[in-house]
Amino acid sequence: ASCRAVWPAMPSSAGALALALLSLACWGTWSNTAKAATHLPFALYYCDFTLGVFVTAAVVFITIGDGRVFLFEDGAAAGGLHVLAALGAGAVFNLANVLLVSGVSLAGLIVAFPVGIGTALVLGTLLTFWIDPASTSYPALLFCGVAAAFCAIVVQVLADREHRGSRQKRDGVTELEHSCEVPHSDGHLRRAERGGVNGGGLGGNAGATIICAVSGVLMACWSPLNAFAMRTAPDGTCDGCLAPLGSSFLFTSAVLLTSPATCACLMRWPLVGSPTTFATYAKLSPRDHALGWLGGAIWAVGTVSNLLSGSKLGLALSYAIGQAAPMVASLWGLVYYREFAGASYRTAALVASMFVLYLAAIALTACSK
Repeated sequence: ASCRAVWPAMPSSAGALALALLSLACWGTWSNTAKAATHLPFALYYCDFTLGVFVTAAVVFITIGDGRVFLFEDGAAAGGLHVLAALGAGAVFNLANVLLVSGVSLAGLIVAFPVGIGTALVLGTLLTFWIDPASTSYPALLFCGVAAAFCAIVVQVLADREHRGSRQKRDGVTELEHSCEVPHSDGHLRRAERGGVNGGGLGGNAGATIICAVSGVLMACWSPLNAFAMRTAPDGTCDGCLAPLGSSFLFTSAVLLTSPATCACLMRWPLVGSPTTFATYAKLSPRDHALGWLGGAIWAVGTVSNLLSGSKLGLALSYAIGQAAPMVASLWGLVYYREFAGASYRTAALVASMFVLYLAAIALTACSK
C-alpha cells in the first residue's frame, strides 16, 4: 500500500481523548430530541433522524475529509471488503437502534439496559478489541473499565426502580397505572399507547426481552465492522483501509439507504403505538421535522468524533468511552428534567454511585492506552 495518506493529520492523543468525550456527550444528548417528540409515532421521528445523520456526516466528509474515502491514494484497488464492512456496520446499527428503542419501551429500563445496552457495551468492546488488539497497551485496564461501566448500568437500573417504587408509594399510583408508564430511549418515562406488542403481539415479557437481547448483539457488531474497515498494520500501512471520515460517510449512507424499509415496517407494524403512514409524515410541522434532524445531527457528530478518536486511541477504547453515554442521559434527567426531585436518600446514594462508576470506567479506559 502507498504510504502517502490523503487524509489530514490524525489528532493528538489529548485531542483524540477530547473527541471520545465529545462522542460520549453527543450520544447521551441526542435522545432529548426524541423525548421532545414523544407526541409523534417513533417511525415519523426516525425518518428525520436518519436524514439528519446522513446530511451531517456528508457535510463533514466533503469539507473536513475532502471527499476522500480511502486512507491512501491507491486504496480503491483493494478496498472492496473495507467498503462492505462500513456499509454493513451502518445497516446493522440501524436495525439495532430501532430494536433497542422498541425494547426499552416494551420491556422497561430494568430489562432493556442490562440486556440491550449491557450486551452492546461488553460484547462490542470485546469484538472491537479482537479486531484491533493494538488499540490498548493494558487490556486489563480496558476490561476493568468495561466492567465498571456495566456495574454503573446495573446501579442506574436499581436507582430508577427505587425512585419509581418510592414515588408509587407516595402518590398512590396503582400497579396498572404504573405499568402503562414506560421509559423512552433516554430513560425518561412516558405513557405507552395500547397496541403493538403490549397490545397483544409478541409473547409479552419474553418477546420484549428477546428484542432487547437481539438489539444488544446487533449493536455490538457495528464497531468491530468499522474497526475492520479502518484497520491498519502496525507500521501504519494498509491495503484499502478507509479514512475515518470516509468510513463514517459510508456508515451513515447505509443508515439512510436502509431507513425507508425500516420506517415503512415500523409504520405498518409498530411495536408500540398505532400504525401511521408516510402521508402523515409529510404533514408534520417544521418544528417536528426539526426535532428529528437535530437529533440525527447530534448523533452524527458523536459518531464522527468517535471514529476520529478511534483512529488515534484505538476503536476499542473510543467505543468503550462512548458507550458510557447513559451517564450523560442521566445527567440531563437529573439536572434539566429534575426526574429525581424529592428522591429518597437511598435513591440519591445509588445515583451518586452510578456517576462514580461511570467516571471510573472512563478513567480506566483512557489509562489503558
